[in-house]
Amino acid sequence: MITIKALLLNAFVVALASYPHLSSAEGFTSADVLEWAEDSQDSYFQTSVTMIGVVATQTGAHGHIAACIDDWYWQGNTANPEHNDTIRAAMQRFPDLYPQAIVLAVVEKQCGKFSRS
Repeated sequence: MITIKALLLNAFVVALASYPHLSSAEGFTSADVLEWAEDSQDSYFQTSVTMIGVVATQTGAHGHIAACIDDWYWQGNTANPEHNDTIRAAMQRFPDLYPQAIVLAVVEKQCGKFSRS
């Protein structure tokens, strides 16, 4: 017998599957970010890189990535403008992709890939 809880969970999963995810970049792309003012782009990049660093510290296996991000991206308490330009250039090359994917790819190219181990 199916319980009410199981039925509601199944309905929720079906509802989620019915809607496309923004990660597919159908609704929010790097081209959208590139239309923003440069200081807004820089803020987006800083927030994204910071969150990648936070994730790296929390997995228990990627402290080296977090340390690399600190050394590579930051100059004291501010982001290195050259590295924001690197992210911006990558977004210009791949304007149809989800911007977080571009930021992650740039960070992984510089600091190493997140592995499953």
